[in-house]
Amino acid sequence: MISRRNYFAITIVMFIIFFMFLSTGVIMEVWNDYETNSYLEDDRKLPGKSEVYSVNRDVKSEILGHSRDFIVYVGGKEMEGAVEIWASYTKKNMESYITLTQCGQAEWKEAHRIPSMLVIDSGYIKWEEGAELEYLEECLEEGVDVVFCNMPDASVIKKSRRIQSLFGIRSVRAERTDIKGVHLYEGFLLGGEAVYLTTDKKEQKKRQDMDLTLPWYELEAGTEVYMKGVTDEEVMESEEYPVVIWKKNYRGACLMTVNGRYMEDFGGIGILSAMVAQMEPYDLYPVVNAQSMVIADYPVLAQENEEQLMDVYSRNMQGVERDILWPGIMSVYRRNKMGLTCMMAPQLDYEDDLLPDREQLHYYVKNLNKEDTEVGLSGVNISGTRVKEKLNADYNFIHEELPEYQFASFYGGRMNEDEIKEIMAERDMASVKTVIEEDRRDDEIVGYLSERVTKQKVLSDGFTHTYRDDLRIRCVETMLGYTNILIDVTDALYPKDRADSWEKLAEDLGWNIQNYWKGFREFQGATASESDEYIRRFLALDYSRQRDGKEIRLQTFNVQEPVWFILRTHNEAIDQMKGGSFTELEDDVFLLELEEAEAVITMKSTVLTYEY
Repeated sequence: MISRRNYFAITIVMFIIFFMFLSTGVIMEVWNDYETNSYLEDDRKLPGKSEVYSVNRDVKSEILGHSRDFIVYVGGKEMEGAVEIWASYTKKNMESYITLTQCGQAEWKEAHRIPSMLVIDSGYIKWEEGAELEYLEECLEEGVDVVFCNMPDASVIKKSRRIQSLFGIRSVRAERTDIKGVHLYEGFLLGGEAVYLTTDKKEQKKRQDMDLTLPWYELEAGTEVYMKGVTDEEVMESEEYPVVIWKKNYRGACLMTVNGRYMEDFGGIGILSAMVAQMEPYDLYPVVNAQSMVIADYPVLAQENEEQLMDVYSRNMQGVERDILWPGIMSVYRRNKMGLTCMMAPQLDYEDDLLPDREQLHYYVKNLNKEDTEVGLSGVNISGTRVKEKLNADYNFIHEELPEYQFASFYGGRMNEDEIKEIMAERDMASVKTVIEEDRRDDEIVGYLSERVTKQKVLSDGFTHTYRDDLRIRCVETMLGYTNILIDVTDALYPKDRADSWEKLAEDLGWNIQNYWKGFREFQGATASESDEYIRRFLALDYSRQRDGKEIRLQTFNVQEPVWFILRTHNEAIDQMKGGSFTELEDDVFLLELEEAEAVITMKSTVLTYEY
């Protein structure tokens, strides 16, 4: 039996606990200042396009007595843009020539300057001329690393023992062979080992889109292989499989090459970064450090498409978004460290006379703000309404309810870059400082749309993930520490059949993100506007590095900290770091966060030594 004193004591404790929980809820509600956008910053405080580092601009590295690396590209326009973007991202200088003859007559050659790397499109080399081969051999002897973005035709290689020797090829086993899959070795791209191969026919149809036909070269002893094809000859040792990416070491230099068309899309810049890390004693380069998910056309605030939604989900638009989409989106968001931006679509159909709901606007902006999620604006509609008319209707509706709310991010759907530039002049877009783009007509993954507005390219749709997609993601993560996953829920809200239902889409989405991005969780989650800030710092950043014994001295210019770098080594780890902090991403790979303009990194060997 409880005494009166204990009864009152228990009652008081329960009342205090109840009051604390009630107060927490009230305080959270009061502090939820959702009527203004917390992700909106004064863009005058942020770097603009005019402050972006570009190749061949004036060097500041002499402060540390260190001249900037420069690379030379030989080839046509097909790959020049990608190589130039890579050079600008890594803050290198670059010179381009169409032929090796032009390259040999260049001013840098006469001034006895030596490039750090020669990047070549093999289609622009005159392989039948001995002088061109001699020039390549001289570059390697002088200590210039050489990268071939592709290989000459196998018939050309087969005819010349000298060309075979240049590439480290012992023999040409077959000018053309079919492979079953591709094996990416650990330690080349970030994310670890990957075998792009399956025996399941359904999975094969769903994911296998790699280049499965290539020449079969057998390599000389001493070459190092980073990616191979996998054949169906079960008795064969894996060492004999057709090679895709490999390195031949020369005295003081290396030659690396790609057998196939893997450098021809935006993933090629990541392969260049991975190659440098294998050719140099160590590599240190800046990254964006942003992992972002963008939900396109969510939430929709009008009660549209009710008949079809009732048929598929037994709910109207409000019920589908709150009871089905919201739990699935939040589940993926909370299980992963990525930032989340929801690109609101007040309406998708502007011709059905169904207007957006004011209460839904307040409900979603308030609750998304509680989840530390950014709300952006979608430019998509399904009714064919002109984008300017759509934006004007959205502006009038939102600002009547939330007059102080301004959007910082915008999703342009399938609009190309020129179309997006045109609408950015509209009143409704005045506060937007970053645009999510699907337009893939160039190799620039992050950059500027105008002086004050950045662009962020979509890398994945979240629902489908082929083997080629996975390789591209690894390439971009290696180069930039960046991803942008676009999750478009329009099909789930306007499903053609039950195969488009959210349950099926959410299952693929959750599995893909949980598995294919698990190797990149140490990078920072960021909303679209947070990514924008990191992108601006990354693009404006200039830096100088110098190594003396165990110490690497890194100095940054033109940007406020923090900024991030990746350090790749060979059998070395960081002992300590002054001026910032570091995280080990995987063996011999470290993410550095600079909190000051200058950092000193002290290295230590990870090779075990034994005393006898």
